[in-house]
Amino acid sequence: MVKTYENCGCGFRGKRGRGVNSGQDRFIGNIRSTITRFNMLTPGDKVLVGVSGGPDSVALLHGLYALRDEFEMSLHVAHLNHMLRGEAANEEARYVQCLAESLGLGCTVRKVDVRNYADERKVSIELAARDARYDFYLRTAVDIGASRVALGHHAGDQAETVLLRLIRGAGMRGLGGIPAVRPLDASGGITVIRPLLGLTSSEIRSYCDEEQLVYYIDASNVSPVYLRNRIRHELIPLLEQDYNPRVVQALCNTAELAQGDDDYISRKVCEKLGQIVEDSSPYNVALSIPALSRQHTAIQRRIIRWTVCRLAGELDDFQFIHVEKVLELAGSGRTGSCISLPGGLQARRDYERIIIEWEEMAKSQACPPFEYKLQVPGRTDIPEACITIDADIFNMKDKPDLFETISSMGKDEAYFDMDLIDENITVRNRRPGDRLYPLGMKGRKKLKDVFIDKKISRNIRDDIPVIIWGREILWVVGLCVSDFAKLSPGTRKVLHLRATRRYQSCG
Repeated sequence: MVKTYENCGCGFRGKRGRGVNSGQDRFIGNIRSTITRFNMLTPGDKVLVGVSGGPDSVALLHGLYALRDEFEMSLHVAHLNHMLRGEAANEEARYVQCLAESLGLGCTVRKVDVRNYADERKVSIELAARDARYDFYLRTAVDIGASRVALGHHAGDQAETVLLRLIRGAGMRGLGGIPAVRPLDASGGITVIRPLLGLTSSEIRSYCDEEQLVYYIDASNVSPVYLRNRIRHELIPLLEQDYNPRVVQALCNTAELAQGDDDYISRKVCEKLGQIVEDSSPYNVALSIPALSRQHTAIQRRIIRWTVCRLAGELDDFQFIHVEKVLELAGSGRTGSCISLPGGLQARRDYERIIIEWEEMAKSQACPPFEYKLQVPGRTDIPEACITIDADIFNMKDKPDLFETISSMGKDEAYFDMDLIDENITVRNRRPGDRLYPLGMKGRKKLKDVFIDKKISRNIRDDIPVIIWGREILWVVGLCVSDFAKLSPGTRKVLHLRATRRYQSCG
């Protein structure tokens, strides 16, 4: 247990010779409980601890240092100087570096001109500072090989976040507030953890005072200019005094309930994607209106938000009214009807589909021509169409019930007689003059007419893979199988093709 520090020449004081006290027990026990409950650590983790120099981050470092052997973790300190407060910020940076040295820990300190960063990106100082911090944490974690980034958010921060989002308008995900654990990078290899979420600000301050931990107070944290500060210093005290003395805990409970519900609904949305998303590319996503309308309104709204996130990567400006406008377009819009959405997106009704797409790309950019040799057997990735095609070959005698299977197969599978073709198969998008023999029909049909009959928008016809053997179209993926090389009672060897659309989730 950490009880003493040497004065490091930067104003840090520490107690000497004190025994463990009940306040320390409760504080460390709460952190231990939170780490265990949310499975924040695994033995051997290297943890990057974000330390600003304020009471929360200093207490976090103190607590994790006390638990480092118990959880078999190593620690590294990180501090970002936002260059917003002149010499005061420089003093805090020196203090954090000195504190890390007194504990025998490595420390990374960087400077970022956040005001300039905000001007360049035309965002608020708050948002710019947040983006700069998380980028710094990610880069530093990668540099030092850390798998966890520990931050000092506490129960008060959670309560403020829930109230802030409620005031501005939020759904279940927004009311979930700050997650205890979340990925920091796209691969999920580095995780943000928040071990102080079970502690209030007053409990943290009391602990710092008991342990004589020196910390700095950022004047911007009390400025009434920021809405969050007014919630912290005016609204929450009013609610505690006149309505509920345990309102912070009540709001934290609400956040936890909302997170659980959101997780469950998100899983249900993922299960429905394959039924509702007909096409997906980096430029647009097409949703089946009939399939969408069969879902509960909660799922419908999530699907719309997932689609926007799939294209734009974030939902900051996408609000309730925009979701409702898209659903209204799906319910009563005519083919060709279009509405503008935040961030340069638009939603367009196309027959029985809603297409959400980049507005400029919809006007000027089609999917480029592509052509690949199909790996038979094997897997072929088609990045332009966000589709992977798996091919395998088997003997007909090994699957005597295959004809029954084919009768119930989905639109993303197709079977062909390998006695009539060979492995020299390609996959490409459409070309002028393409024709095929649709299964069950006599004579050839223009691929253009197949698209018209299937009510496929002109905007995405170039995105659809076409499987070719020689000059024969075998399969227009997801739409039409050729009569050529179809299976028969005399078939001995079978080619099975399966297309998988790649979907990505929204954080």
